[in-house]
Amino acid sequence: MKSLVIYATTSGNTQSIAEAIADALRRRGTVELMTADQAPASLPEADLAFIGGPTERHTLTEPMVRFFNRLAPGSLRQTPTAAFDTRLRWPRLLSGSAADEIAKRLRAAGVPVAARAESFIVSMKPELEPGEIARAAAWAADVAEAVEASTATVATP
Repeated sequence: MKSLVIYATTSGNTQSIAEAIADALRRRGTVELMTADQAPASLPEADLAFIGGPTERHTLTEPMVRFFNRLAPGSLRQTPTAAFDTRLRWPRLLSGSAADEIAKRLRAAGVPVAARAESFIVSMKPELEPGEIARAAAWAADVAEAVEASTATVATP
């Protein structure tokens, strides 16, 4: 399985989550890990992608907005993709969620969303809460397993 992990980060927390996701995916194949600013407009082909960023002012940060604005039409159209963010442990109504906005933009672009948008929690310091890196790795492994199972089902005559 070839995977992409694309992220934006402000204080390094989302980068830590992206790296945990990439590490979990490497057990299944190759992974390209890149920041939203490094990502090319036409993304390489992949079997699975994860896209995430921090939640600030209820939504996406500027690097993630730029990423979506320059993303070539049709990119990821055939790639199951999962959205994630880092945010405070507040109700979504108060904190907002970059992951929800990412998933919304993916759906609008015709990209198959492989899992419910996931948030990883940071404190006000801001630091990841204990256990969030392990939870990110487990979530990524679960998403990859589900994608592999659905692909195997489709390929079986």
